[in-house]
Amino acid sequence: MRYTGRVLESSSSPETAGAGGAAFSRPNEYIAAIAGVAALTVGCWLLTPLTGYGAISLIYLLGVLLAGVFLSRGPVLLVAALSSLAWNFLFIPPRFTLHIAKLEDTLTFATYFIIAIIVGGLTAQLKAREHLAAQVQLAQESERLRKTLLDCISHELKTPLAAIAAASQALAHVSSADVRAQEELVREIRDGSHRLHRVVNNLLDMSRLESGVIRPNREWCDVRELLQSAAESERESIDGRDVRFTLAENLPLALLDHSLIEQAVAKLIANAGTHTPSALPVEIEADYDDGELRIAVSDRGPGLPPDAAERVFEKFYRGDQRKAGGLGLGLSIARGFVEAHGGRLLAHRRDGGGTRFAITLPVQVTDAQAIEHVL
Repeated sequence: MRYTGRVLESSSSPETAGAGGAAFSRPNEYIAAIAGVAALTVGCWLLTPLTGYGAISLIYLLGVLLAGVFLSRGPVLLVAALSSLAWNFLFIPPRFTLHIAKLEDTLTFATYFIIAIIVGGLTAQLKAREHLAAQVQLAQESERLRKTLLDCISHELKTPLAAIAAASQALAHVSSADVRAQEELVREIRDGSHRLHRVVNNLLDMSRLESGVIRPNREWCDVRELLQSAAESERESIDGRDVRFTLAENLPLALLDHSLIEQAVAKLIANAGTHTPSALPVEIEADYDDGELRIAVSDRGPGLPPDAAERVFEKFYRGDQRKAGGLGLGLSIARGFVEAHGGRLLAHRRDGGGTRFAITLPVQVTDAQAIEHVL
């Protein structure tokens, strides 16, 4: 059962916010360069009675180095030029002129100016090379993902299409009296169509997740019904394996997107079916405690490699012992649907062998009697 209605219990649900810093635009970099030199000059002016004007050049040089970390070449060179002029005008005797009286001060100033220009240029070049290396690495990763995607799609589309085409041709030549042969060919067509449908849906779901258009449409859901519906939807894909439910008796109605969570659980069930020996069941557990709904799907397969607890959720990742087939998107999509609710999906090795995928969802809950009373 699914229920729609107003929220009867309010609780704050955690929200995730991404924090990121945008790079300076070019005009802003020049403004930052001028402001930085001005602030540094004020600080140097206050320090001069303690350090003398000679040490001020080292502080300005440090400012040039820091500018090279954050700014591009042009603004860095501007910092170098402004800091050298500020040092000359405000700190080297005679003050408030660009004239330098002592030969040693002239040599120091010239040396500082040359070093500042060189250091500013080198740090800017280093930053540019790091940026280029990052771009090259990103391009290589994109190319790897593109090739992986094309290889997977090529296999996953050609195989069922070939089966459907062959079965269709054979069906056209089967005698109408041969009912068993007709049923077998129809089953092959149905299985091929189901496989194509799964591939297309996975690609569409991943596209929706990456574009950020997934927005949970929360409604009151019967968790028991949701889990049973997810298991039934994957009945064919798990090849008739038993599904064992261990559900808490006090499971309340939960406010969540029935379709997204059902799909997430279904993908975990399908994954478990590819690893669980045919004589053993896929296990599904659920309980609720302290504002969190916990759902687990477990198998008794070979278990996760030691370094694969997070890798299994990467796009196109398929373990070495996985059966042939599939794009390797199911677990990534399942995690995306769960995280869209502010929840978590983690993988753990099980004692005695196998893998346990655990969903934790912060949810608002109520019971059926309260909903019926409102309605």
